[in-house]
Amino acid sequence: MIVPLADAVLRLARSELVAYPTETVYGLGADAFSAEALARLRALKGRDAERGLSVLIADLAALERFAAPLAPEARLLAERFWPGPLTLVVPVADARFAGVRTPLGVGFRCSSQSSASALARASGRPIVSTSANRSGQEPCATAAEVEREFGPELAILGGEPASGLAPSTVVAIRGGGGLQLLREGSLSRSELEAVLAGPG
Repeated sequence: MIVPLADAVLRLARSELVAYPTETVYGLGADAFSAEALARLRALKGRDAERGLSVLIADLAALERFAAPLAPEARLLAERFWPGPLTLVVPVADARFAGVRTPLGVGFRCSSQSSASALARASGRPIVSTSANRSGQEPCATAAEVEREFGPELAILGGEPASGLAPSTVVAIRGGGGLQLLREGSLSRSELEAVLAGPG
């Protein structure tokens, strides 16, 4: 079911699920602060509740607000690669993130895809950013694939295809500032390290 932006935002506020295109594949979204929404999402995907979930946010300012104090390394990478296919896992003290946190922290994304970016800005709250697929299946790349996978009742923002880049690179920034590569995707480790090394 294709829905406009305002409808998608209302559905998220009601703890419903919304699929949306990103620069990589389709994402399956839920209000990251809603235990009810997270339970629905995990049931739909068949995902282990012990596994963390990355979240979509609007910009670096949102990251600084949710993950204060933010490590300088995380800020440098966000300034260089956001919006884009980079997930930054950083320590977060905010208890509202308990449902998506991992032992390393919370993974934050800022998408360059226009619909995903608009959704993050209009919602004003972190939105779960997990691939739209049932666990073990290939991620959906089009609205038609999402509907085949999950049925016509699931709301799909906009309906345009995902942009098809390689999966986002996922990197954890530890408390002391060290970088831990969790998944190499569109961005290579060397690209990240070059930014942290600075000019020269």
